This record gives sequence, structure tokens and C-alpha cells, in this order.
Amino acid sequence: MKNKENKLPHLLLLVTGSILILIPIYLTIVSSFKDTAQIMQNFFGLPKPFTLDNYQRLIEDGISHYYFNSALITVISIALIILVVPMAAFSIARNISRKMAFTVMYSLLILGIFVPFQVIMLPITNQMTKMGLMNLPGLIVLYLTYAIPQTLFLYVGYIKLSIPESLDEAAEIDGANRFTMYRKIAFPLMKPMHATTLILNALWIWNDFLLPLLILNRDNSLWTLPLFQYNYQGQYMSDYGPSFASYVIGIVTITIVYLFFQKSIISGMSNGAVK
Repeated sequence: MKNKENKLPHLLLLVTGSILILIPIYLTIVSSFKDTAQIMQNFFGLPKPFTLDNYQRLIEDGISHYYFNSALITVISIALIILVVPMAAFSIARNISRKMAFTVMYSLLILGIFVPFQVIMLPITNQMTKMGLMNLPGLIVLYLTYAIPQTLFLYVGYIKLSIPESLDEAAEIDGANRFTMYRKIAFPLMKPMHATTLILNALWIWNDFLLPLLILNRDNSLWTLPLFQYNYQGQYMSDYGPSFASYVIGIVTITIVYLFFQKSIISGMSNGAVK
């Protein structure tokens, strides 16, 4: 009896959470196959008739170009994050208890977690303008910069917990230098954290609106998918069908990436968050 009572609140939370998540997804997908008249008349019903006109219209309006911009920014940003941050994390994790400089460096880097973006939004915009980086490379640099605090924190915790220093000693005995040990032993052992980093940052970068708005909005050829959706909705405010179709395109892409890497996420998060 007690077990049933204990399971009931969890079951209620599960059902409530599922409803809150699935209903908006259902409405978005269903509405993408309706014209605006159907959406206004029967918002919750299935499309009658079923139409692909919304997707065809998006293709004609050039959504593939903005989709490519988002994909390019996301892929390059994630590649740089996974290339740069684990190296720094490995060095810090191995030296933080021995050298004060690494402790100070680590503390300063993770302090970025506590700085609200709104506080530095205008200074960053001014600085990027002066440096001539109001473009795709500039946005990628910002994504790498903002990813460092949280990602570094997770990697350092994961390395300290899951990659013992005895592996370093064994590699040195076999004649490997520090970089070889990192490249051939440590980096492959970080696979769960790589997957976690990929998902967390891909979700953020793919769906991010504010940074592209600040950096790329001056040139519509540089728009990302969220920027295109924002401006498209403003241009066709009374025509909802194509807007819903554009949301489906964005949702499906990142959902596929998430499902592909989901097995490694839990272990990476749990190990990386524990010191």
C-alpha cells in the first residue's frame, strides 16, 4: 500500500509533465499541415484536408539558406568547444591541487556562469562592432566563449572522477608524452562528456535567438533559423501555417540529434557534476 502511495505523486507528475510537453508539440505539428483558415476554425483538430503548401512556401521563401546558416554555426561551434575545452579541463584537473595558478584560473573561468547575459549585452555588441566581427565567425567566437564556464566545470569534474592519474603514470612509463597521453587515452575516455557537451550546447546554439539578433540582424543573408522565424512571423503576422511549419523544421532537427546521443547524456552529467 505504501509503495502505491509513493508512486502516485510521481505518476501524477509524469502525466502532467507529458501533457504540458506533448500538447504544444501536437498543436505545432498538426497546424503545420493546415492552412490559416483551418487553424482559426479548428485549432485542435486534425487537418482536413492535409496540405504541404506551408512547407513548399517556406522552401520558396529561402528557408534552406537560413537552415544552413544555423547548421554551420552549430557544427563549427560544437567542434571548437569539444576541441578546446577538454584540453584546458585536463590540464586544470591534473594541476589544480598542486599549483595555485591553476586554481585561480579555474575559479575565474567558471565565474562566468554567474554573470547574466543582460549585464554584458551592450558592451559585447560595441566591442564586436569595433573588431569587425558582426558576422558568422564573430558569433561562433561568442558561442565558444560563453560555453567555456559551464562546460569546463563539467569536464573538470568528470576527469577528476573518471580518469585516474595512474593512467598518466602508465602512459609515461610506456614512453608517451603528456599530449600523446591526452590524445590517445584521456580524450577517448571523455566520450560520455563529449556527448553531454554536444547536446547541451547544440540545444542552446541551435535555438538561440538573442545573440544572433544582436550580431547578425543587420544583414538578412546571415540570419539563423530562429531569426528567420522571428522576421517571417512579423512579415506574415496573419498567416500562421508557414510559421508553424518552420517551427517543426527546427524541432525535428535538434530532436534527431538528441535521440542519437541520449544514452551518453545521463552518465556524462552525473559524473561531470560530482567532484
